[in-house]
Amino acid sequence: MTDLTCDVLVVGGGVTGLAAAVAAARGGAATILLEARPFVGGNATTGLCLHNFLTQQGRQVVFGFAQEMVDRLIVVGGAVGHIPYEGFVASVTPVDGTWFRIVATEVLAEAGVMVLTGTSVIGVDARDGRLHGLTAAMKGGLRTIRAHTYVDASGDGDVAALAGATFRKGEPVTGRMQPVSMLMHFHNVDTRIIAEELGEVAPAMATRRDHQEPFPVYFNGTFAKWNKEIRERNVFPNLDRHVFFNTVWPNRVNVNTSAVVGVDGTDPLALARATTELTHQVARAGEFLKECVPGFARGYFEPAAIVGVRETRNIKGLYEISDEDVRSGRKFEDTIGQICFHVDIHDPDSGQASFHPIGDDGAFDVPFRALLPEGFANLVIGGRCISATSYAHGATRNMAPCLVTGQAAGTAAGLAAARDMPVATLPVGELQDELRRAGAYLGD
Repeated sequence: MTDLTCDVLVVGGGVTGLAAAVAAARGGAATILLEARPFVGGNATTGLCLHNFLTQQGRQVVFGFAQEMVDRLIVVGGAVGHIPYEGFVASVTPVDGTWFRIVATEVLAEAGVMVLTGTSVIGVDARDGRLHGLTAAMKGGLRTIRAHTYVDASGDGDVAALAGATFRKGEPVTGRMQPVSMLMHFHNVDTRIIAEELGEVAPAMATRRDHQEPFPVYFNGTFAKWNKEIRERNVFPNLDRHVFFNTVWPNRVNVNTSAVVGVDGTDPLALARATTELTHQVARAGEFLKECVPGFARGYFEPAAIVGVRETRNIKGLYEISDEDVRSGRKFEDTIGQICFHVDIHDPDSGQASFHPIGDDGAFDVPFRALLPEGFANLVIGGRCISATSYAHGATRNMAPCLVTGQAAGTAAGLAAARDMPVATLPVGELQDELRRAGAYLGD
């Protein structure tokens, strides 16, 4: 098959790759985006919230392409904006997964990105500190794709790992990783009753242009009240199960509560087994909710199309974001954006979530060096696999941060290609100027 060439090659079509590919293409780079699934948008297509745009003090620090996506979704009814919440986080940004997929597809087409879905990278030609091409498996066979600069937005750091980059998986001593989950979509439900039954605090409330009466769009709680039924039905692996609900519709809700522990998301056999187990778990949970929990009786449910993987590889970069960087809300001279969502860790043994606040003003900077893998001149990383400790990863892995680092990675790759220089030596001031021009916030 004929080889393909481009200025910037982005691997991974989730929120990170979406932001990266659009940023590179808008900068004038001939850009190709590879995605293994038959659609783009990644975990956002499941309907998970885009955590998080505002600090605990209510100050917005995430703008740029991330905010553009929210604005476009509001127009079509796929989002309700940033909504105050009195729970573990000060605000939430729920989106509709189907509309996110549609808008993501539109934005990529408008930017002129060549999108190749159903395509997996199976090999990397890495020599002398550079990537010289990728081997991709797609319909019709194998094809080599060459670029000036490569962006690994795969989530698992697949390209960097295949190239021989140093990485860590999970906790540094045990290697344990956060569990995998599968969201459940419930239709024809009474969200007000559900929020009254399960909400730990008052739900986040919002309106839509087609529904002016406020309705619950986010709340969380536990199923402790139904421990007896859960034990009898073997619904979840433990009792007092935490649950998180979000929606942009008055009669639908996404339910985030399932978990399978001990899964390496880079092992296809383990992930396949987990997908089967999660599908069964979601089915049991759906029947339990319909039969036992008020507000669900008339509803019907479906499992999300994909499994949510929270943690696999973190690539070793020129700088590793540390636990202390997060706890102190550290700022960097080479910042490319800020992160303000709590450190969100789902216990590797129980699957239960815990949240740890960011210090100082509630946000920390992401240094450009954390996006540059050690030893590679023309490779930049973004999203879940950036260089961070396991603890810091609890904050960097969420979707608003992935949009931030994706936009920065794609912008850097595009600039490097335009200047015919290694992305690793790109002057950070030029990158920061370009990010600001595109609406990104880099601090005061």
